Amino acid sequence: MEDMLILLSNDDGVEADGIRHLEDALKNMGEVVVVAPTTQMSASSHAVTLKKPLYVKKISQNKYSVSGTPADCVITGLFYLLDREPDLVLSGINFGQNLGEDVFYSGTVAAAREGALYGIRSAAFSLVVDSGDDETNFYSASQIAKDIVNNILVNMPEGILLNVNIPNLPYDKIKGLRITKLSSRRYVDVVKREKDFIVIGGRPVWNIDEGTDIASIREGYVSITPLLKDLTDYGKKRELERLIRQVD
Repeated sequence: MEDMLILLSNDDGVEADGIRHLEDALKNMGEVVVVAPTTQMSASSHAVTLKKPLYVKKISQNKYSVSGTPADCVITGLFYLLDREPDLVLSGINFGQNLGEDVFYSGTVAAAREGALYGIRSAAFSLVVDSGDDETNFYSASQIAKDIVNNILVNMPEGILLNVNIPNLPYDKIKGLRITKLSSRRYVDVVKREKDFIVIGGRPVWNIDEGTDIASIREGYVSITPLLKDLTDYGKKRELERLIRQVD
């Protein structure tokens, strides 16, 4: 698709290595327009800046920074900078994982979700980097992302939302792709108290169940998890309807 238009964002900032590698990997697929936060906006979730000034700066041809959140950036791209609706909205490549419940906190995932809310095929890409890793394989991750966009995402229905996590390995060491479900984890030592303030953080303890994103990553596979935009719990909805009928 030579005329394909791709909107690219992230939460690590417009000059981050991950978005630079992803932009370079996708440049032969069509026109790539980068609209990303001016500064690092990790864990900003799906926050949107309402009724306050946002400053848009043109950095170079098809590359812009926005003084707001990842969701702000996608909205700015869709309704201010682009002259037509993009074929894809892509986010990343994030420096660090977005697994399990991270999808609720992640600005990376939120940028892709914002595209999906408008019916656009969207995906968030994250590189699972551990603190002890000697190198960061962004180039490898960008080639995996390109493969997924080319062979999977463009063939999916409109509005699809994929959360993709990639092991921090060279391309030829990655074992393959797995379609997964979200894992779950709890944190220990969530709040650390200092002299006159606290710090929220903690250490995650994962439930590494078969078929989850974290299990796939630990086995050397890329995790691809399709996410729903509709958070309705239909099972509980039916249960509540039954209880209400009993009350009536």
